Amino acid sequence: MKFQSTRQQQTSSSLTIYNDGFGLVKETRMIPQNKETTEVQFMDVAAGIEAESVLVDGLHVLEQSHNYDLISKEKLLEKYIDEVITVRNAELDEEMQIRLLSVSGSIIGERVDTKEVVIDPIGELILPSLPEGILTKPALVWKTAPIETDLEAKISYLTNGLEWRASYVAEIRGSQLSLLGWVQLSNNSGISFFDSRLKLASGKVNRYVEAHPLYAQARLFAEDERPESSFQEHSFADYHSYSIERPVTLLHGQTKQIRFQKAQEVVFRKLYKVEPGSQQAKVIVEFDNTEDNQLGIALPKGVFKVYEQDRDGEMEFIGENAISHTAPQQKVSIAIGEAFDIVSKSWEKKRERHGHFDYVTHVYKLQNQKSEYVRIQVNHQIHERIWQMESSSHDYELKQSNELEFRVHIAAGKEIEVEFTYKIDRTGDKKMK
Repeated sequence: MKFQSTRQQQTSSSLTIYNDGFGLVKETRMIPQNKETTEVQFMDVAAGIEAESVLVDGLHVLEQSHNYDLISKEKLLEKYIDEVITVRNAELDEEMQIRLLSVSGSIIGERVDTKEVVIDPIGELILPSLPEGILTKPALVWKTAPIETDLEAKISYLTNGLEWRASYVAEIRGSQLSLLGWVQLSNNSGISFFDSRLKLASGKVNRYVEAHPLYAQARLFAEDERPESSFQEHSFADYHSYSIERPVTLLHGQTKQIRFQKAQEVVFRKLYKVEPGSQQAKVIVEFDNTEDNQLGIALPKGVFKVYEQDRDGEMEFIGENAISHTAPQQKVSIAIGEAFDIVSKSWEKKRERHGHFDYVTHVYKLQNQKSEYVRIQVNHQIHERIWQMESSSHDYELKQSNELEFRVHIAAGKEIEVEFTYKIDRTGDKKMK
């Protein structure tokens, strides 16, 4: 005996959407007691379901089939091989009955009255009622042990066709900015989700099909449409989970935007960055992702748009860029454009050899043509393996073993030169020869 389980028996559902275009669907459904039931047809599943990912708890499944190759003209006609069907020609106002012999490539049948064989008869095909067991929607079909009592079956599976991305809008007013974070959800999975608990997984989850997987830590975010964020956080394995009680509806084919973050009075810094070859400095907006700075939550990767208030009070767009996944306590740094009034020129001033050492001098000439003082970050990479700083006109920080970072302040209308000399040990080069 067969039992068809639909959404009408659903008691709960939840949805976790990942960055890479797939999601995890979880459902709980009531299955009534019936000792004669030997097959459960689990209906209303996503068309993009990964059948090998299905987990079932509470139901003793002996065998599982995924019926995804659903009704088409050819598939349907195959069910009627050796059956009698009607061909109706409306133009001639005629009907004939044929016994269907083949539908492979052409429709071939034998006329019931004359026993003649006809190929691709002209007219409308009229079929008897649908054969038993044919499914018109994707379904999981389970052979089960007899169901002795009413039970709750918990089912989860992965499906393609679900996607989310984050975006941010920052408004700069004076020395502070306000930040809105939005999540855009897209559902092309083949089914709609009604009143489901929603989580968003931020990060790269390794899938077998990836050619070059990234093993990055994933973090989970729940969505929120209310003016203020109301996330509930807990640690789970190597992840963080953020959930919200309010259920969400996401229809098939729908794209919806939901606000997940709002922060006011975020203290930020605007600085300018120069690298070798730069002619204009890059404009950098950065701020600390901390509770003291009105934030302190894991920010998923996304596009970050920045607006700034002009003298007339109007907000003007000043640039955008993408941010990567940013954990609490980390710094957010966004390069949004190039500064028209900050000019840079860099060159290797001198290179000398004394014994086994090369002495290299670099210069960065920086001009601030703005009417206000600015802070400029100079980043320089040393490509040689063994080196040592000999002298420098400004303090610097060693960001990595071969990356120098100078932070200098320049008054309005002024220029400075950052000059430094380092020596390179060539002893190892001689030994290798």
